[in-house]
Amino acid sequence: MSNEIVFVIGLSIGGIVGVFALSLFVSRRIVDLQSEIRDLRIQRKLLKEELQKPQGKPTPRKKRYRTQPKRK
Repeated sequence: MSNEIVFVIGLSIGGIVGVFALSLFVSRRIVDLQSEIRDLRIQRKLLKEELQKPQGKPTPRKKRYRTQPKRK
């Protein structure tokens, strides 16, 4: 076999193995980032529920009945 054919075969096999190894390392990180995004979305949802205002009207304040001072 000629040297060029061996070089092309070695380059293609090396490229395939390199892409496979890189995808394994990157896929683990992508899974970690997706789980972090999911956790942050749950946390945001819980904080939104905590900050929501009550839907009903507040109870009215009690009136203070005082006797008015009399003028002289």
